[in-house]
Amino acid sequence: MTKLNTVFICTNCDAQYPKWVGRCSECGKFGTVASEPTMISKNKPQTLTSAAIAASTVSLAQVNGFKNVARFSSGLPEVNRVVGGGFAEASVILLTGAPGVGKSTLVLALAEKCGWPVLYASGEESAEQVQGRVARLGLNGQNLHFTPSTDVHAVIQSARNLQPKLLVIDSLQTMQTDDIQGGVGSPSQIRTVLAELVNLAKTSALAVLVIGHVTKEGIAAGPKTIEHLVDVVLSLEGVEHQPLRFLRANKNRFGPTDEVGVFQMTENGLIEVDNPSALFLNERHSGPGSGVTALIEGSRSLLIEVQALVTRTSSLNYPKRATTGFDANRLQVLLAVLNERARINLGYKDVYINLAGGFRSREPALDLAVCLAVASANFKKVIPSSAVVLGEIGLGGEIRPVVAIDKRLQEAARLGFKQAVVPKLPDKIKLPQGIDIVEVRNITEAVEWL
Repeated sequence: MTKLNTVFICTNCDAQYPKWVGRCSECGKFGTVASEPTMISKNKPQTLTSAAIAASTVSLAQVNGFKNVARFSSGLPEVNRVVGGGFAEASVILLTGAPGVGKSTLVLALAEKCGWPVLYASGEESAEQVQGRVARLGLNGQNLHFTPSTDVHAVIQSARNLQPKLLVIDSLQTMQTDDIQGGVGSPSQIRTVLAELVNLAKTSALAVLVIGHVTKEGIAAGPKTIEHLVDVVLSLEGVEHQPLRFLRANKNRFGPTDEVGVFQMTENGLIEVDNPSALFLNERHSGPGSGVTALIEGSRSLLIEVQALVTRTSSLNYPKRATTGFDANRLQVLLAVLNERARINLGYKDVYINLAGGFRSREPALDLAVCLAVASANFKKVIPSSAVVLGEIGLGGEIRPVVAIDKRLQEAARLGFKQAVVPKLPDKIKLPQGIDIVEVRNITEAVEWL
């Protein structure tokens, strides 16, 4: 026996209430709470396991791995690096980023260079606007087919008729369906639209690239379930008024998530950076407070300049600690280590840390470079321009080794560095020629070297 029970649901955020309210307490919207009847069974039937059809199984030893996943090249080596060698067929990729960072520009470059038919569905721009950008970027748009439709079913039908290799949705928040109530961009609409796109990808050989908005915190807008539905989550990052852009994979079911693609925004669109280390060090500061370290991002090593500024005496009751690209909580720990282990008192001084070029990293190898940059700025001692510094610092002030140190030193030697301040190296390690190694056991020895 069943009966109808009414549940009140917000059409904007899907919050549920036992009775009608004028204002949703979750999202703050007025007039968005509506009733929805649900069926509730008083006598819940017992599920008979014996009547269910057994699910099919397969031995994992007979399943091909990721290396055999059908892929096609995006046409951009930096994008291929991040997604694991190319777009996987029958996959869904979510691309997020701040407004104006270059998401649509990157997608148009992909459509031009992948060499396959691409269907571009945009609810934000007209065909004339997209064609204007294509012409401004110097592209011909020969493989690009455009539709301004925002009906996801109409777009899916166009994709089945055209059979492109890649379907681009710009953006997810502008698509809608009549299968469910809710305004355009509401959580219920976003989930339903994305579920339809996922079904399209899994029942065909095309890849679906969905552009998504982000919140002011920089995370994908909409319900968190959208990140679980897709196969790959890419984020395009960049600092305002700086040309560098970084493409990262926050989730990847077909490859690694530690790779980073580096691009430079120009008048002709996004251009791939083949040698990021040289670009990061192109305008390096030569005075006190500047040091260079080597980071590992995926399969390659990058040399980054670490900048520090220490004021003489803070004008605030509590000295300021500010960072750009570096973890602020980690800076507090490193300053405490400098104070206790190296006797560098920074209690009444403001400290600022910046990773040049708008780069962002939480790599442990940054620790020693940050500490020596702070000590350099505090003592007005210049770190030699030919030296690279890397190592992790423990709470006892000890310098700990980092992974792939041979690859880091090879990149430093390739760019002309002559000296490396590092923790104690393993016995069996191949060192590059032309670079002197300075091993330090703790932060005190590192400061004394400076």
